[in-house]
Amino acid sequence: MNAIEYSGPERRTFVRIIYKPSQRAILKIASHEFEVLDVNESGIRFANPSDKTLATFVRGVLTLLNGDHLEIDGKVEWVRKPEVGMSLNFVSPPEAIEKEQRYIILNCD
Repeated sequence: MNAIEYSGPERRTFVRIIYKPSQRAILKIASHEFEVLDVNESGIRFANPSDKTLATFVRGVLTLLNGDHLEIDGKVEWVRKPEVGMSLNFVSPPEAIEKEQRYIILNCD
Protein backbone atom coordinates (compact mmCIF):
# COMPACT_ATOMS: atom_id res chain seq x y z
CA MET A 1 0.00 0.00 0.00
CA ASN A 2 1.53 3.30 -1.05
CA ALA A 3 0.88 6.46 0.95
CA ILE A 4 -0.38 9.46 -0.91
CA GLU A 5 2.30 12.12 -0.84
CA TYR A 6 1.40 15.75 -0.22
CA SER A 7 4.13 18.26 -1.04
CA GLY A 8 2.37 21.55 -0.31
CA PRO A 9 2.48 23.63 2.86
CA GLU A 10 1.39 22.01 6.12
CA ARG A 11 -2.30 22.70 6.61
CA ARG A 12 -2.79 21.03 9.97
CA THR A 13 -3.13 23.04 13.15
CA PHE A 14 -2.23 20.12 15.40
CA VAL A 15 0.86 17.93 15.51
CA ARG A 16 0.20 14.55 14.02
CA ILE A 17 1.54 11.12 14.84
CA ILE A 18 2.56 9.15 11.77
CA TYR A 19 2.60 5.42 12.43
CA LYS A 20 5.06 2.94 10.95
CA PRO A 21 3.53 0.07 8.95
CA SER A 22 4.67 -2.43 11.58
CA GLN A 23 3.26 -0.48 14.55
CA ARG A 24 -0.12 1.16 14.08
CA ALA A 25 -3.05 2.18 16.20
CA ILE A 26 -6.38 0.53 15.34
CA LEU A 27 -9.67 2.25 14.59
CA LYS A 28 -12.73 0.05 15.12
CA ILE A 29 -15.94 1.16 13.40
CA ALA A 30 -18.85 -1.23 13.97
CA SER A 31 -17.32 -4.70 13.43
CA HIS A 32 -14.54 -3.46 11.13
CA GLU A 33 -10.96 -2.70 12.18
CA PHE A 34 -8.72 -0.30 10.26
CA GLU A 35 -5.01 0.46 10.65
CA VAL A 36 -4.42 4.10 11.50
CA LEU A 37 -1.84 5.78 9.26
CA ASP A 38 -1.75 9.04 11.20
CA VAL A 39 -3.72 10.84 13.86
CA ASN A 40 -3.87 14.25 15.46
CA GLU A 41 -6.20 15.99 17.86
CA SER A 42 -8.75 16.78 15.15
CA GLY A 43 -8.51 13.99 12.59
CA ILE A 44 -7.50 10.51 11.55
CA ARG A 45 -6.20 9.02 8.32
CA PHE A 46 -6.65 5.28 8.08
CA ALA A 47 -6.24 2.41 5.64
CA ASN A 48 -9.27 0.80 4.05
CA PRO A 49 -7.70 -1.78 1.70
CA SER A 50 -10.87 -3.88 1.56
CA ASP A 51 -12.84 -0.81 0.48
CA LYS A 52 -15.45 -1.19 3.23
CA THR A 53 -18.40 1.12 2.69
CA LEU A 54 -18.51 3.81 5.37
CA ALA A 55 -21.27 6.24 6.25
CA THR A 56 -20.51 9.96 6.03
CA PHE A 57 -20.69 10.23 9.82
CA VAL A 58 -19.08 7.46 11.84
CA ARG A 59 -18.45 6.50 15.45
CA GLY A 60 -15.78 4.19 16.66
CA VAL A 61 -13.05 3.38 19.13
CA LEU A 62 -9.44 4.30 18.56
CA THR A 63 -6.99 1.96 20.29
CA LEU A 64 -3.61 3.63 20.62
CA LEU A 65 -0.32 1.73 20.79
CA ASN A 66 -0.01 2.65 24.46
CA GLY A 67 -3.23 0.70 25.15
CA ASP A 68 -5.51 3.70 25.67
CA HIS A 69 -8.93 3.71 24.03
CA LEU A 70 -10.61 6.88 22.76
CA GLU A 71 -14.22 6.98 21.66
CA ILE A 72 -14.40 9.05 18.51
CA ASP A 73 -17.03 10.32 16.15
CA GLY A 74 -16.59 12.37 13.06
CA LYS A 75 -17.08 12.88 9.38
CA VAL A 76 -15.44 11.11 6.48
CA GLU A 77 -13.90 14.04 4.60
CA TRP A 78 -12.27 12.18 1.72
CA VAL A 79 -11.62 8.73 0.29
CA ARG A 80 -8.57 8.08 -1.89
CA LYS A 81 -8.44 4.32 -2.16
CA PRO A 82 -7.07 2.69 -0.09
CA GLU A 83 -7.03 5.61 2.39
CA VAL A 84 -9.73 7.53 4.23
CA GLY A 85 -9.46 10.92 5.92
CA MET A 86 -11.81 11.73 8.76
CA SER A 87 -12.31 14.89 10.80
CA LEU A 88 -13.37 14.53 14.42
CA ASN A 89 -16.44 16.28 15.79
CA PHE A 90 -14.47 17.11 18.93
CA VAL A 91 -10.80 17.62 19.61
CA SER A 92 -9.09 14.64 21.18
CA PRO A 93 -7.45 15.48 24.49
CA PRO A 94 -3.94 16.80 23.79
CA GLU A 95 -2.72 14.74 26.75
CA ALA A 96 -3.78 11.55 24.95
CA ILE A 97 -1.80 12.48 21.83
CA GLU A 98 1.23 13.52 23.91
CA LYS A 99 1.09 10.26 25.88
CA GLU A 100 1.02 8.30 22.61
CA GLN A 101 3.99 10.28 21.28
CA ARG A 102 5.99 9.52 24.44
CA TYR A 103 5.06 5.84 24.23
CA ILE A 104 6.24 5.61 20.62
CA ILE A 105 9.53 7.39 21.36
CA LEU A 106 10.29 5.12 24.31
CA ASN A 107 8.92 1.78 23.10
CA CYS A 108 8.77 1.53 19.32
CA ASP A 109 11.50 0.88 16.75
